[in-house]
Amino acid sequence: MIKYMRLDSVIFYTKNLDRIILFYKEKVGLEVDYIQEGKFASFKLENGKLGIKQAKEEREIPGHQTVFIEVENIEEVYNQFKVKGINFRKELTKEDWGTNFSFLDPDGNKLQFVSRQQI
Repeated sequence: MIKYMRLDSVIFYTKNLDRIILFYKEKVGLEVDYIQEGKFASFKLENGKLGIKQAKEEREIPGHQTVFIEVENIEEVYNQFKVKGINFRKELTKEDWGTNFSFLDPDGNKLQFVSRQQI
């Protein structure tokens, strides 16, 4: 049995790498880690990376991925995105397990932001 695993990165696929880089830099506010022109970009997260790959293979279908991103002050984060004109797929909602909201990137990939309740 593996005792320890840590997520290294998540990869989304895109139809337009230049457009998606601008979205993640300007709208989401992520810092670029690496860009391979016309092929791939990665963005820094506190405990991993979000990669964006230009779709080339048949299985690389933009708009079919979801990533959950945990934040501490979710109401503040939500309001920052609201000011930037983000169109939410799910507005800020309190659930039994915590609070969350989501939106889609330009390719239709879902970013779900969560703040989990402490048990």
